[in-house]
Amino acid sequence: MRIQLKSKVPWFLQDILANRKFFYPFSKRVGYIGWLGKNNLGDEAMYFAFCKLFENLKVFPFKYTDKIRLYEKYMRQKAYRAVFLGGGTLINYKRSYLESLKLAQQFFEQTFVFGSGVNSPEFWSKIQGSVDNLKEWVDCLSRCKFVGVRGPLSKKILDQAGLYNAKVIGDPALYLADKKIEQKKKIKRIGINLGISYGRVWGNEEEILNYIVRFAKVISNDGWNITLFPVWKEDLEYVEEAARRIGNSVLICYEYKSVERSMDFLRSCDVFMGEKLHSVILSMCAYTPSIMLEYRPKCLDFMMSMDLEEFNVRTDSLSIDLLVHLLDKLYTNLEFYQKKIEQKVNYYKNIQSEKRTMISKLI
Repeated sequence: MRIQLKSKVPWFLQDILANRKFFYPFSKRVGYIGWLGKNNLGDEAMYFAFCKLFENLKVFPFKYTDKIRLYEKYMRQKAYRAVFLGGGTLINYKRSYLESLKLAQQFFEQTFVFGSGVNSPEFWSKIQGSVDNLKEWVDCLSRCKFVGVRGPLSKKILDQAGLYNAKVIGDPALYLADKKIEQKKKIKRIGINLGISYGRVWGNEEEILNYIVRFAKVISNDGWNITLFPVWKEDLEYVEEAARRIGNSVLICYEYKSVERSMDFLRSCDVFMGEKLHSVILSMCAYTPSIMLEYRPKCLDFMMSMDLEEFNVRTDSLSIDLLVHLLDKLYTNLEFYQKKIEQKVNYYKNIQSEKRTMISKLI
């Protein structure tokens, strides 16, 4: 809906002021730093969860341009009440996230970290072109009012770098978890996620693809119904090649642009196996027991946070026999693992609610 502007409004502000959303009370506006607008299911799910958790605030993707500064001067108010570094493995990754947080701290008093992961220097030191900015990050994070990270490995990395006050609050997407467990139908239905990472993985992507294809063929012969589940458009060619190699009427679920429809699919699976982090996180939000294919250390970070590292398998150490064993263990004990997941999910949802209350009082 467009707003009729008074003629005294400067021309260079009219395109900002013409949209009703910019008139939302500034006392409740907060900025969110994250990887958004890329049709990546995990990043969009975390943003959706954050908005749901902080429903008493109006959350905007953080953007602070010269034009917005002019808007602030004209309105005599700040554009954001506070700024959050959101979910995703953002810490010690792309420098743009560090620069965004620095910019926020330069102009706004209140900055927070809520559920971010920390990239492993051990892993990324082996990746050509990567840069370790952890010391600079620690300096920046030390000025935040609260630092909540995804899992114990993220906290350990920050501890070792000299930041000791980070708290493990779980992945933000866990706040989207179902209110109760839906009993599985036990029809041997499995969802499998895999995707492209441009070589930035443990091992080799062609070998990972070959292992998953071989595993799928083995369990298909044992009566399992397989549906492949991409979470990003860039993964589609890789997933479709996997489906072609597997054959045997394997299906593909193309609902990665919708969190709700993706959750519907994940609920329908008896068991799930995923490479991309949030394919497994959202599967657990549906209380579907899962095997994590750890393509980067962030996957282990999450599985350790859930006390399920037993079902974490690094992609440079894949074994068909091990994957079949883990699948059988989950399927044979579905009710037990559903309840275990529910307990951990509720634990983190409670922590996130407590921190939300604490932060809301501060801002």
